[in-house]
Formats: sequence, C-alpha cells, structure tokens
Amino acid sequence: MNADAHHKLQRSLETSIRLAHQLEESLLKETRAVEARQPDTLQDVVTGKQTLLHELETETRNQQGLVEAAGEAFSPEGVARLFSKMDDGVVLNDLWQALRQSIERCDTLNQGNARLIDRDRQRVELSMQILRGEETGPAATYDPYGRARPGNHGGRQITQA
Repeated sequence: MNADAHHKLQRSLETSIRLAHQLEESLLKETRAVEARQPDTLQDVVTGKQTLLHELETETRNQQGLVEAAGEAFSPEGVARLFSKMDDGVVLNDLWQALRQSIERCDTLNQGNARLIDRDRQRVELSMQILRGEETGPAATYDPYGRARPGNHGGRQITQA
C-alpha cells in the first residue's frame, strides 16, 4: 500500500470512528425518546441516525476499495494481514479495532432499542384489544384467599360497561 492510500485509509478510519461515536449518541437519544414516549424527538433521531448510517456505509465502501486495491480481502482476516505487512500497521490496526468496538456497542444499543419499541408496541396492541372488547387470553385474578385463578369470561367487556 503506497503512502497516499495509507493516509486515505487512516483518514477514512478516523472518520468512521467519529461517525460511529455520533451513532452511539443517537442511539442513546433514541432510547431516551422511546422511554419518554416522545414521538417527535424519536422521528428526528431516526432521521439523523439514517444520515449517519449512510455516511458510515460510504466510508466502509472507501475502506473496502483501499484494502482490496492493496490485494487483500475486506474481511477481518484480510485487514489483519494487510496491517501486519505495513511498517506502521499498528496505528491502523488500533483504529480498526476502535471502530469495530464502537460498531459493536451501536449494535447492542440498537438491539436494546428494538426490544423497547417492540415492548411498547405490544403494550399498545393489548390496550387496543381491551378497549375493543377483544379476548386477550386468560387473565389471572385472585380469589378472596389470594390464590390465582383464571379470569371470569362471563363478565361484561369494557366497551359494554
């Protein structure tokens, strides 16, 4: 890899790390917006997140082109081989590892947000079923002795109350 390509790769990795850190912040804002049930804020965060993802994808394509132009596959193994052949590959490897760690944190945050959103969706869906008077499954109630017993299906629905 020539010096120009080396510098381009280093700048691209540094840019990706900056973008990944911004994505982490966006995901944390998304978590707060979901928990606070702030749809307007959530929409703004999602729009910003999509922009960051697009920029990260562009940088990833740049990195892939540089690595492949140097004769290696754009895979963890190929990148490691490339960096091991370089005099100052340690610097690039450190950047690469920092990027991978940030992306892993983003993935974890994103999965957590998906679970939060799904839980809220299920809660709203259940509430709507109850309001429409639809069966929601056996609900446990308690008898005078504190023992759980299946819900009484012979009663009136909330829409009939």
